[in-house]
Amino acid sequence: MINSNVETKKKSLTQKYFLWLQPCELWCLLRKKTRFNSSIYDCIQSALENSDTICGLYATDGDCYDLFRCLFWPVIMDYHRIDLRNLVFQHDFGNFHHIDDLPMEINKQIISIRIRLNRSIENYPMIPKLTGEQLIEIEERLKATLEHLDEDLRGNYYSLKDINEDNQMKLREKSFLFQEPIDRYLESAGAYNLWPNGRGFCVNKNENFIVWINEEDHLSLISQSHNGKMNEIYELLIRATNQISQICEFQQHQRLGYLNFSLLNIGTALEITIQIKLLHSERLNQLIELSKTLDIDIKPTPDKSIINLSNRIRLGRTEFHIIRNIWNGIEQIIKEDQSKT
Repeated sequence: MINSNVETKKKSLTQKYFLWLQPCELWCLLRKKTRFNSSIYDCIQSALENSDTICGLYATDGDCYDLFRCLFWPVIMDYHRIDLRNLVFQHDFGNFHHIDDLPMEINKQIISIRIRLNRSIENYPMIPKLTGEQLIEIEERLKATLEHLDEDLRGNYYSLKDINEDNQMKLREKSFLFQEPIDRYLESAGAYNLWPNGRGFCVNKNENFIVWINEEDHLSLISQSHNGKMNEIYELLIRATNQISQICEFQQHQRLGYLNFSLLNIGTALEITIQIKLLHSERLNQLIELSKTLDIDIKPTPDKSIINLSNRIRLGRTEFHIIRNIWNGIEQIIKEDQSKT
């Protein structure tokens, strides 16, 4: 039943395209189950319980993307603004040396850069369908894999269940640890299955490379910088991803790219977040309009002079294209903020 406590102003993408299904399509959809016993009901649970969601559709295992294609693909095409019928996914990190530093007058407004890449391990369902044994198995498998990383990428691993609440709070303040399980959309979708079992994190000595295990997806790799050096942290991410992929096989689709729990985080599954300090916060609306033309999302913070910018596109372009696009876009946005007109 749709949650009546939340006022619905606009249909979620799930509701929009579910209502477009023909009776015969709907009947077939409701009867199907994946090899991991996922049903379409499992996938739309968040949309059913949260009518204010943007999407509300989650893949409880990788097979859902094709088995429930008549609902999944229209939602993906709408959100990512791309035609999947002729799409062939291309993975290309490019050359990090070709990511130039921004001019000093631009760079001084950048507070931090954070690049996150999510992956799901082959032959496992997503977190809602994992058993307790599988959660631990993935954790142990990835812990062992991290020991094979280059020395500058390695660090101590900590299981979430072994960290007390005070230390968890301190680690979250430093952005080393993922957030508490309080997101109602993810909760409805089953992302907090058997929490905190099988979850944990690792951070290297330089505190610029972090690994999360079984947070929302099986694996999250995060590189971060406070000096505006995009090429340096991009190189860390490329190197770590390539080394882990030699040991672990990731779920991948010919058209959709890398598959994860959320339909919004497939393809490259690459998220770049850049925090900047504005000189003219009164121009925020103007900057938001500019960012839309650059495929960049802007999210305000409690401090009106600080905003977070992130890439809108994750599917249909290569990793290198996405990195270059947001890096060039950030320069344009900061220049606009600096302009006197």
